[in-house]
Amino acid sequence: MNSERFWRVFFGSFVLIIVSYVIYFVRYPMWQFFKNLEPIFLILFLSYFIIFIVALVLLSKDSKKSLSVVFKNNSNLVVLAGLLFALLYLGLFYLISFVLGSSFEFGSFPNFGGYEEYEVYSVALAFVLYLLFSVFGAFAEEVAYRGYVQTRIYSRYGVLIGIVASTVFFSLQHIHVFQASWISQFVQSQLLHVVLFGIFTGYLFHRSKANLWSVVAFHGLLNAFAVSIPVIVSHSFDYTFYVAEIVSFMVIILLLKYLPLKNK
Repeated sequence: MNSERFWRVFFGSFVLIIVSYVIYFVRYPMWQFFKNLEPIFLILFLSYFIIFIVALVLLSKDSKKSLSVVFKNNSNLVVLAGLLFALLYLGLFYLISFVLGSSFEFGSFPNFGGYEEYEVYSVALAFVLYLLFSVFGAFAEEVAYRGYVQTRIYSRYGVLIGIVASTVFFSLQHIHVFQASWISQFVQSQLLHVVLFGIFTGYLFHRSKANLWSVVAFHGLLNAFAVSIPVIVSHSFDYTFYVAEIVSFMVIILLLKYLPLKNK
């Protein structure tokens, strides 16, 4: 009976991961048919829209709260806190990197890093689509992994397990399992950030009394910054990135722990 309850609680989380991997499997072969960025960004947006719809269906099925309650903003203060934490994280990361001897340079605006081999019909249109995909992607992921997965699991197993589980599923969702070379690069350069990011947003979601907009604000601003501000950091030694990431997230997690956040 306990095993049945366990799988019932975790079933929706696995559904989200499976849907994400199916999307990756269908999506990546399509890349070869496009020479321009605009249709690629539209496909990326559609991918997250599918995940968003699946998350809404799961929320409607498994949540004991109505969707209006899930999406209700009970406090502008915690939303503002999400934005300020995003700015603080960025400031700490760049400051620590600088202190440790890293060098900085600014690329061209907008930041299409990783998509340099593609052409654009219009730079302005490509940027708007990229920004829209980045911000909506943050929204969809927070609805799925904090709004659904974390809430669903910690309602049964407690706050700590809820945060850990949502972080694990959130991290798995970022691993493009059909690209072996990409996985190796991801583990070296992004996995630590994704895990620490998931822990912080999970804790922020808990401390804000499940105010979804607090984590959307944090996640959305960081995504928008990455798209808009082309800062290229050349780290002074191999572990500078890891030190900057760990210290930055530790500081904002500790600050969040003692910050008197209240939903009003």
